[in-house]
Amino acid sequence: MTDHLGQRMYSQNVVLRGALLEDQWKEFLARCAAAMGMTPAGEPAVWRYPVDGKGGNGFTIIQPITESFLVVDTWTDHDGAYLHISSCKRFSVTDIVEPAGEFSLGVEFMGKAETLSLSPRGM
Repeated sequence: MTDHLGQRMYSQNVVLRGALLEDQWKEFLARCAAAMGMTPAGEPAVWRYPVDGKGGNGFTIIQPITESFLVVDTWTDHDGAYLHISSCKRFSVTDIVEPAGEFSLGVEFMGKAETLSLSPRGM
């Protein structure tokens, strides 16, 4: 059976240590996509916190990729961030270690890889 984009979704989460400026986080996401052999599809969207005095300080940045998306949720108050990778294409999360080092980010934890599947209708 041949996999087609969208038939399966592969995802994994990473805990990062360190703080970057907004533009540096955007560049980091682009570098992660390239390191995993994925293609950015448009400009990243950014939400800045706090909003209406609620929440901590940081950014949520989504980088759409042809294969799905990357999201980084930063917490400058805690000197860290969470990276979520979601892709229809298989990837190796260890490919983000080099870009993390380029941006002086520590990779503290790599979560369990997960695979979701859309079954054909009627099955």
